[in-house]
Amino acid sequence: MRNLINFLIKYSFIFVFLLLEIIAFILLVSNNSYQRSAYVSASNGVTANMQESVSNIANYIGLEEENQKLAAENAFLRSQLLESNLWAEGSLSTHIDSNKTQFYTYIQAQIISNSFQNRNNYIILDKGSDDGIEVEMGVISTNGIVGIVNSVNKNFCSIISILHAKSAIDAKITSNKYTGTCYWPGENYQIGQLKNIPSHAVFSVGDTLVTSGNSSVFPPEIPIGFIHEFELKPGRSFYEIQLKYSADYNKLNHVYIIHNLLKEQLKEIKEVRDDG
Repeated sequence: MRNLINFLIKYSFIFVFLLLEIIAFILLVSNNSYQRSAYVSASNGVTANMQESVSNIANYIGLEEENQKLAAENAFLRSQLLESNLWAEGSLSTHIDSNKTQFYTYIQAQIISNSFQNRNNYIILDKGSDDGIEVEMGVISTNGIVGIVNSVNKNFCSIISILHAKSAIDAKITSNKYTGTCYWPGENYQIGQLKNIPSHAVFSVGDTLVTSGNSSVFPPEIPIGFIHEFELKPGRSFYEIQLKYSADYNKLNHVYIIHNLLKEQLKEIKEVRDDG
């Protein structure tokens, strides 16, 4: 208490000066319309800036929760797309109330860890067997293909990224419908290779690559990337094609795990065909 009193006595002239300044300012604003108007305008601006800052902070805090909600809604909407259903009648123009069988559903997941600079890259997701996740389920993002589930426990699963030496994805060039296989050569995480496109195929740089639908893992028409460069060397029967992936694997956050509801039926019919 004594130190406080000594402090007030020591700086009493400063406190008196500040008090007089405040009184003078109040009298100036109260008795002059121009100064009062300027003060009100300035104070409103300061208040607005403070409210905006508080609002931005609140919005940032709630952003992750909103992203989770949006990702879950996207998973639901993907499950309602025409590509997720088998139509009993032979046309995709059939009305929505026609007889159809659900083919694919989507489970929203968040990335726990992600590698993209190794030769063999893996991704860990926050969904596991308790959420219905199984080995060999496909994984995509809003921008394109991500990988395939290779191991699962109760709460988490591991994904073989498309950026992996053993990754091979059936792809289709949308402009000419030719199909090939996408690989990652192991260098630039944005650049892959497309093989088995014959020399007589016609296409251009920038043409879109999507999943072919020839596997039970991925639905058709999921984006993979774009043709970046290509070359046909003399005497070769197939092009050498570089593609640029449509997804940025350095910025992945929310993804969707694909559940093929008819996968076992497809597997059974393929086994019968192979045995025959």
